[in-house]
Amino acid sequence: MSGKEMVPWGSAIVGDVLSALQLPGGSFVGKLGDKYLERKQKEAADILIEEVSKGSPEPINFTDSNTDPLIEIIYRFSKAAADGAARENLRLLAQVIARLKKNKALEPDKFRKWANILEQLTRDELMVLGKAISIRRKMAAEGVAFNANDFSNRLRSELVASGYQSTVIDPLCASLGRTGLFLPATGYGGVMVYLPTSWLDELGMLADVESAVSAKGD
Repeated sequence: MSGKEMVPWGSAIVGDVLSALQLPGGSFVGKLGDKYLERKQKEAADILIEEVSKGSPEPINFTDSNTDPLIEIIYRFSKAAADGAARENLRLLAQVIARLKKNKALEPDKFRKWANILEQLTRDELMVLGKAISIRRKMAAEGVAFNANDFSNRLRSELVASGYQSTVIDPLCASLGRTGLFLPATGYGGVMVYLPTSWLDELGMLADVESAVSAKGD
C-alpha cells in the first residue's frame, strides 16, 4: 500500500470509530487526512531542497544522468514522509541523498538501505547513534586501538549525562541491533556491550545525526 493510499485509509478508520462512538468530527476526518498528507509532503520537499541546496563546501550539481535514480530516490523519500517519518529522520535522509551525490554514489539501492534503517528510528535511538558516532570519532582521533568496553563505558556515561536512566540504556542499544549499526557482545566480566559496526561509521560520513536530533524545531 502506498503512502498516498495509507493516509485516507487510516482516516476512514478514524472516522468510523468516531462515528460509532458518537463523537463529533467523524465526517471531517477524511479531509483532515488529506491535509495532513499534503502538509507532510510539502514539509518533506522543503527539507530535501534545503539539504541538497546547501552545497557546503562546494555546490551539488545534478546532471541529466542523475534524473532516473533521483526520481526513484525521491519517491522513496516521499514514502517515508507519507508513512509518518519525523522531521529529524527526514532531514537525515535528505542529508544522505546529498552526500551520496557528492560521493558519486547516487544509487536507489544505496538510498533504500538507509531509508529502511533511518525512517522509523525514535528520537532516543537517534540520540544513541549520535553519541556513538561522536565517541567513535574521538577514539579514532586518540589513535588508540578500539576497545569494546571503553566504547561501551563512554557511551553509557554520555547517555547518563544527557539524562537517560541506566535501566533504559541497554534496551535502547539492544533495539538498534535490528539496524545493523550495533552488534551485541559480551565484554569483560560478562558485561553486555554493544559494538559499533562499519555501517555506523558509514552513517557518520553521510549524515550529521547528533545535530539533527539536537536541532530545535525538528
